Amino acid sequence: MADDEALYPAVDRTIGAMTGDAHYLHIGAALEMDGPAPAREEVREHLRARLPLLPPLTGCEDHLDVHVRELAVPDGAASGWPAAYDALVNEVAPCARRPWGVWLVTGAGPDGHLLCYRGHHALHDGTSALRLARLLFALREPGAAPLPARDPGRPPAASRAAGYARSLGASARLLRPAPRRPLLPGAPAGRRVLSRAVVPVAALRAAARALDCSVLDVHLGALSAAAEAADPTGWTAERRRPRGIGVPVALEPAGPTPYRGNRFALALLDIPWRERDLAERVRIIARRTGPLRDPGVRWALGHALGRLGPAGTRAFSARVFARCGVQTTILHSAADLGFAGRRARRLTGLNCLPADFPYQPVLTLWRDEAVCAFTADAALPAARQLAGAWQRALGRLAPDVPAPDREDGTCTSTTAPGR
Repeated sequence: MADDEALYPAVDRTIGAMTGDAHYLHIGAALEMDGPAPAREEVREHLRARLPLLPPLTGCEDHLDVHVRELAVPDGAASGWPAAYDALVNEVAPCARRPWGVWLVTGAGPDGHLLCYRGHHALHDGTSALRLARLLFALREPGAAPLPARDPGRPPAASRAAGYARSLGASARLLRPAPRRPLLPGAPAGRRVLSRAVVPVAALRAAARALDCSVLDVHLGALSAAAEAADPTGWTAERRRPRGIGVPVALEPAGPTPYRGNRFALALLDIPWRERDLAERVRIIARRTGPLRDPGVRWALGHALGRLGPAGTRAFSARVFARCGVQTTILHSAADLGFAGRRARRLTGLNCLPADFPYQPVLTLWRDEAVCAFTADAALPAARQLAGAWQRALGRLAPDVPAPDREDGTCTSTTAPGR
C-alpha cells in the first residue's frame, strides 16, 4: 500500500520496522475446550483450509509446521486450566522469532485442552487479533474475509487542528521522560493468568445504562478501585505527576487488508482518585473518554505515535509504565468459537508479556460472559487478588454481580452460561 493511500503512513512505516523486533509484546486469545484434544495434524489442516481468508498469513502455507505448536502441562504440575495457561509462558522466547502461532495445550485435565492464537503486536492490535481468531476458530465456516471498516479518509484541516489541540497535553505527558518506578518482587515465576473474574455481560451493560456511560467506562471505574486496593508502589496516590490508566485508542483501518498493522494509539486517561463515590468517578471517566471518539483526536494520536519511529516506540513503552502503571483493553466477540464442531467453554484474552507493566488486565466479552483476566510474567504479588477486587468494585456499580467465590477474591467458576 503506497503512503498516499494510507491513513496513517507514519504508523505503517514504524510497524513495518518493528515486525521482527523481539521487544514488542505478543497478544492473543485462548479457547478453553472440553473433550479430548485433537491431533496437531488436525489443527494444522484446519488452519491450512482457512489461510486463504487471512491475508496477513497466506504466505505461511509452505511452513505451517513452524506456526502450529503442541505443548503439554509440565510433569509434576497441577492439572487444570491455570496449569495449561502457565505452560504458554515457556514459549515466550521462541515466539519472538515467529510473528504468529497457534498453540495446542494438553494436560488441562482429564477431559479438556487449550487452543491459543498468539500474534506479534506489530501484526495486530487487540481488536484485529480477535477478528482474526474468529476467522480461525468460528464454528460456522466463514465464506470470505470480512471487509475492513469504511475508510473515513483524512479528517478536514479544522478537525485535525482541533484533534491536535485536544491531544497535545496528553501526548506530551506520555512522551516526555519520566522517572522509572521500580518493579517490586514479583509473583512466582511461570504464571500466565494471575487471577480472573467471570461475570455476566448483562451486569456491565446494566451499570453502563444506569450511569449513562459505556461498558469501557464501567470497566475503568472498577479497575481504578482494584488498583487502589493493591497499590504497594503508591502510584495512585502521587500528586506531582500524571497518574492514570493507559487506554489503547483503535484507529480506523485503511486499504483492502483487514488486519494490516497495529492500528492503535495510546491515551493516558486521568483517573479522579480523590472522588470516593465510585459511581461519580465513573461519570467523570466517561466525560474524559468521550473526546477519544473524535476522528480528529484519533488522527492526531496516530500521527504522533507514527512519528516516533522504532527506537522512539521502544522508549515510549517504558515511559507509559512510568506514567500509567496499568494499561487495559476490551475485546468483543460476537462469533461462536470452537473447533471440530465443539463450542468453546470460555474465551480469555491474553497480554503475553514481557513488558514494563506489573500487570495488564484484558476484559473479553463473549456470548453472555465477561472475563476479566490479569495476565503477566513479572507481576506484583498483590496482582493475584486484583480480579476479586475488580469484581467487588463492579458489584458496587451493578449489585447483581456474583461475589468472588474464593477467599483470595478470585472467581473460579468454570461453568459456561446455558450449560
